[in-house]
Amino acid sequence: MTNSMNDKQNNGKILLISILGAILFALVLIGVAFLVFRSQARQRAPMETTPQYLITIIPAPTETPTLAPTLVLPSPTPADVSILPPGVVAVGRYVKVSGTQGVGLRMRSEAGTSGELNFLALDDEAFKVIDGPIVKDGYTWWYCEALLDKSRVGWAAENFLLVLEISTPEP
Repeated sequence: MTNSMNDKQNNGKILLISILGAILFALVLIGVAFLVFRSQARQRAPMETTPQYLITIIPAPTETPTLAPTLVLPSPTPADVSILPPGVVAVGRYVKVSGTQGVGLRMRSEAGTSGELNFLALDDEAFKVIDGPIVKDGYTWWYCEALLDKSRVGWAAENFLLVLEISTPEP
């Protein structure tokens, strides 16, 4: 009988230890789960930031001194080219290179065929006539300046220049 009583006591102790162990194991699992979910919630939460504003500082207006108007006397200018018939090359008119069959027009440093070559102007390239005319070597020469690049200047033979008729639209 002592054996059976010892078994009952041992069974009671084992049962109590098993229950306590299971409760302790469950508490550990709950604690681990809490820590895992808590760390994931921190990672997902947006970080609070201080709003940043762009500020443009505009200086206060100041009084602008007005200059006394100066009298500008008109300087003598060459004859107005508008009195010339259309198609005539003259100082102040706009021209384009034409009739070179794609070879280009030699723009020279001096009027005449012996002048040093500055550059080669292509067909349809536009210029403003600045000076001239000079008749030399069987050609009439005009000093021209490119419209888009003021460094492209030179003397061109009139035979290869076509006057551009520019009209101002009426309002």
